[in-house]
Formats: sequence, structure tokens, C-alpha cells
Amino acid sequence: MRRSQISRRQVLQHVAKASLGSLGLSAASSFAAEFMTLEQARLLVLPQAHVFSLRPIAFNDATLSAIAQASQTRIPRGFNPQCWQGVASDAVCGWVMADRVIGKYDIIDYVVGFNLVGAVSGMEVTAYRESHGAEIRNAAWRQQFSGRKGPAQLRFGDDIRNISGATLSCQHVTEGVQRLSALAALLTATKTGA
Repeated sequence: MRRSQISRRQVLQHVAKASLGSLGLSAASSFAAEFMTLEQARLLVLPQAHVFSLRPIAFNDATLSAIAQASQTRIPRGFNPQCWQGVASDAVCGWVMADRVIGKYDIIDYVVGFNLVGAVSGMEVTAYRESHGAEIRNAAWRQQFSGRKGPAQLRFGDDIRNISGATLSCQHVTEGVQRLSALAALLTATKTGA
């Protein structure tokens, strides 16, 4: 049996490929992070609520069309945010919605609270899986959403500033919050009978 001669260069190339492959796998998995549970996020974005009850929403064509028109965004395939009604002292005090958007390549999970008039009471990023742009978790960036009412007050680049290196994450989360804000306006109108 004759052995073929393997050059030093071939050995180094094989080692480099194996090393890079394992680095890629460990790097990709090290960037995915879940920062808090939905329960923790609900308490942060609507702190006055003591009880949260799931509020099913029928996302029919009319509802989706109204959300798209009000937010001036495209409704992504699979759009189906979870919604909870927050209650304090036996009275509804607002809503909490959990949604997810695509950052640049991966899913970003976030939760937004709305008070009874539909203004944002808080926003938290619960899971971030991108390798760059996790700065959207910074309190200063998230604070921009607080107090804004309606999709027209949540425009990316005008009302909500960009973070260099996280442009797509910033834009897509902002558009997601716009859609949820349009949904909050529908819930507010339903609650008040408008």
C-alpha cells in the first residue's frame, strides 16, 4: 500500500478550514441571547398592571389592511403578535404586545406596552440573535419610543434615530412598533366605543 504525500500547505489548509468552521458555529451561537422572559418584560413595559390576561385578536383582512394603512408599513408574512390586557385595581390600564421582526438576518423578539390612550409606556428587546447591532437594547435608544402615540410619531429616521451598525435592526423594530401602535389604536377605539 502506497501512501500519498501530503504537503504542509494542505495540512495547514485543512486545519484552517476546520478551525474556521468551528469558530463560525460557536460565534453564531454566542450572539443569540434571550435577555428576559415575556412575564418579566410585561411587568417592565406596563408596571402599573397587576394582572395580564391574554386578549385574542382576529387578524382578518380588514384588520391587517387597517394596520398596514395606519402604519404605512408592509405587513410581514406570519404577523400575529400576542396581546395581553393589563389590569390594575379591577380596571384595564393598557395593553402589552409581543412581536418579532427580522433584523438583518435573524429574528428579534420585543415587547411593547401601551397605556389606555394608546401611547407607548415602554419597550423591551427580549431576544436578539444578530452578530451586530445589539445596541438597540440600550435604554437610551428604547426610551425614544416612550410617550409616542400612533404610528405617525414613530417614524424611523425622523422620530426614532438610527444606530450606526444596527440600521436594519433599528428600522425593522421601529416598523414593528408602528404596526403594534396601529393595533393599539384599534384596541383603544374598541374599548372606548369610538
